[in-house]
Amino acid sequence: MLKNILNLEDAQHISKIEQKTIKGGIPECWIYAIEAGCVLIPVGGTCPVNTLAGICETSRLCC
Repeated sequence: MLKNILNLEDAQHISKIEQKTIKGGIPECWIYAIEAGCVLIPVGGTCPVNTLAGICETSRLCC
């Protein structure tokens, strides 16, 4: 329930379909951002509390 409240239910998940549409695989910037503590959210999702979207030219990463 906590993950649902914080909008983290499907966080850190990249679907097979999305992986196929990302040319060249998962962008290196995404990997560095996640390692640095950013959160990958679902498409159209809302960033968790105290984070903002926009890093790596995507709305999927919240830092």
